[in-house]
Amino acid sequence: MGGYAFGDSAPAARRLGLLADVFEPPSRELLERFAGVPLDLAVDLGCGPGHTTRLVASVTGARRTLGLDQSEAFVALAAAGAPPGVSFAVHDVTVVPFPAGPAGLVYGRFLLSHLPDPAAALAAWATQLAPGGLLLVEEVERIHTVQPALRRYLDTAAALLAARGHTLEIGAALHRLPDPPGVDRRLDRVAPLAPPAALAAKLFAQNLAVWRGDGVRSGVATEAALDRLAADLAAVTAGTAEGRIAWELRQLAFQRAAT
Repeated sequence: MGGYAFGDSAPAARRLGLLADVFEPPSRELLERFAGVPLDLAVDLGCGPGHTTRLVASVTGARRTLGLDQSEAFVALAAAGAPPGVSFAVHDVTVVPFPAGPAGLVYGRFLLSHLPDPAAALAAWATQLAPGGLLLVEEVERIHTVQPALRRYLDTAAALLAARGHTLEIGAALHRLPDPPGVDRRLDRVAPLAPPAALAAKLFAQNLAVWRGDGVRSGVATEAALDRLAADLAAVTAGTAEGRIAWELRQLAFQRAAT
């Protein structure tokens, strides 16, 4: 089936704005861990409407930051509000070389879970690093919740991704992969994140609104089941149904030798 499950429509862009807010703290912490070294070029892979690209630029202070995405709609949206030193280009991130010189930092968040061959993608990205350059990736390791609506959403989303040959909780598989050729693993850790259940439910509801048509067409769920799920997520968002949710995020850093 293939393809990115969450689309590039206007609702999909709004959903990515909320996702950026929810996941900024662990991403910022990861980037800050490796900030402080002057960078000529940082590259943000699968940049969407540009939230992560602006985060990379602000934390690293790179002279140039380039966001890459295969969606022309997202790239146009990102470019419209680009600050100085930040640019965007339409590009399939599984294809190298990237449309820029070797990068001091390459960053990708929640991207490998949507690619059919994560090991090959990591190996390709590593070739785009300058000497001493860093490849940073973040993916979902595990999502813990027993709240019925949140759990049902996650199971349904995982089934939709699986139908496309993708994996939602891919972090553990990345941990087991050998290092890509030419780079060494500098960091391999699990970072926790526990947002309010109401905020997670709001994000999930936006996700559901984007992909529900594909969910029905793929046979993952019926219209009636997704209607019930949407109503139950709305109850969690409104605070009338309680629960907890916690993410474990696999954060990896690989570095090319300085010489």
